[in-house]
Formats: sequence, structure tokens, C-alpha cells
Amino acid sequence: MTARVVPAAGWVRVNAAVVGVPAGENCRLIVVGSGGEREIASGWIVSPAGETGGTTLDGSAAVAIDKVVAVEVQNTAGKTFVSLKL
Repeated sequence: MTARVVPAAGWVRVNAAVVGVPAGENCRLIVVGSGGEREIASGWIVSPAGETGGTTLDGSAAVAIDKVVAVEVQNTAGKTFVSLKL
């Protein structure tokens, strides 16, 4: 996964490219704050093309830029596929 996190007025915009998550997984792009808070920035169901070619998505989260410590991809069952520390 690659991710770009851009500050806004007290929150962040996120752009991520995710590759290698199995098709059919119901996923969430999660922004993790320094206090342990976890905000869902986006969600999607991985397509067969997304499994092999990747998925690019945009989202936003109510976490201040100076509090963001990671961006994660997790399915709705709680399995973490990738965690990118920032």
C-alpha cells in the first residue's frame, strides 16, 4: 500500500493505492490517531481486478494531521491486511 495524507481544517484527506487483498473482501481504509482512535476514511469490496491490479481510493477522516500515526486496510471481520506507519 502507498498512501498520501493531506491536511485539511482539523481533519485529513487520504489517497491510497492497495494491492494484494483477495477479491470479495469487504475492506475499510482506516486512519489511526496517536491516541489510538481509528477513523474509517473509505470502504470498498475488492474486485477480481483489484486483487491483481490494485485499487486506488480517496477518503477523509476526522483526525488532525499532527495526530495521524498510521493508515491501515482492514476487513469488516477485523483482519488487518496492511498497516503503513507514518
